[in-house]
Amino acid sequence: MTRHTSLLTTLAHRSLGATLTASLVLAPLPVFASAPAEEDASADEAAPAEAATVGGNVAVLKFEGDGDVDGWRAKVQGSLEYQGYVANLIKRSLTEAADKNKCKTTNADCLGKIGAYLNKNSKVAYDFFAFAEVPAAGTGKIVIFDIAANAVAVELTLAVTEGDYILPEVLAPAAATRLAHYQAPPAPITEAEQAHIAALDEPEKTPEEIEAEKRRIAEAEAGAVSSFKQGLDVGAQVVDLRTDFDEFCREGDREDKEIQNPDGTVTKERDLRPKCSRGPVFGYWQPRSWVALTLTLGSAVTMGIMYGMAAGARGQWKDAKDTLAASGLSSSDPNAACEGDTCYADLAGAVSEAGSKVRRRAIIGDVMLGSTVLLAGVLAIIIYQDRTAAKAFIGREKELRALGNLRVGPMIGESNGASVGFDF
Repeated sequence: MTRHTSLLTTLAHRSLGATLTASLVLAPLPVFASAPAEEDASADEAAPAEAATVGGNVAVLKFEGDGDVDGWRAKVQGSLEYQGYVANLIKRSLTEAADKNKCKTTNADCLGKIGAYLNKNSKVAYDFFAFAEVPAAGTGKIVIFDIAANAVAVELTLAVTEGDYILPEVLAPAAATRLAHYQAPPAPITEAEQAHIAALDEPEKTPEEIEAEKRRIAEAEAGAVSSFKQGLDVGAQVVDLRTDFDEFCREGDREDKEIQNPDGTVTKERDLRPKCSRGPVFGYWQPRSWVALTLTLGSAVTMGIMYGMAAGARGQWKDAKDTLAASGLSSSDPNAACEGDTCYADLAGAVSEAGSKVRRRAIIGDVMLGSTVLLAGVLAIIIYQDRTAAKAFIGREKELRALGNLRVGPMIGESNGASVGFDF
């Protein structure tokens, strides 16, 4: 009785999996985004049967490329662990490991040497190692190498586009699932499952009905693309610091965010929202802007003081010069060099000392003038950088708010699929 019940349960599970598979195959293009979820569900159903044969230690090398290599690496590691593997992060990349073994990755035997090198220099006996090339945009790949078999177990090609957040969520689990299927291939479809899928086929249509359906699909796709483009062209993502000030300004202190990186480090993201009380002109200023402004004003005040003191000393110099001229004393005539206690040398010394004061103070004023101009230029650059950073920050906040309104719902009728929408 128990064996009979187990058989019925297995058939029920397989029938459900076949139903979901057929629904996805027959659905139009918008439903393709749900395919990875079904693959995960199938993997979950197959897990009990594969538990005895699937598993092992995987060395995850540093991913290479100019894309989000750390994010991809963390996704692949997590997906492998979800499938039951022990996935350890290795400090070296494929290129660095190849250099250590003095081989080129283009050679067929280089990957085998790297596998032997990993096991030789580690306390863990690795069964596989994974590496990837992740570009910011373009073609890359994820590869998992079977060390014992000296063969590639999994190889997936990546078609990366800039800003694609869905691709790593789909392909990382796909790579782990393919490795599990590499060790324990899933059972072929049974006759009962084939009959069940065949029963789901749509009734035959006339050529006229097929052509009409194709036209409706083409018109719907064109309309969707047009609406999407219009949604992008309305300019809702354009940031105007003055217009958007009231919506994004803050009342209290900054609320900086701490982001946990895959490698365990913490990155602090600065809260660049402007302060409401300062208005749209000074609200975007960061503390460094106020420091630069203080230094600029201090330099300008010092410059004014020194020029004022130089002007005061110039008055003393002029008075001493007039006194010398009015005395009638001369340095060339010994008989006219002194008159009583007043001598020409004393009066000339007073003129020279007053002139020296004027020069010293004027020179300091000139230095402070140059410093003021330099600091004013630095202040202008800092203000520009602060406003540019605030503009980028508000733009990202708008994008996050738009994505926060993402709505996904099923469409069931003459054609099956999913509808996706969000507000800008």
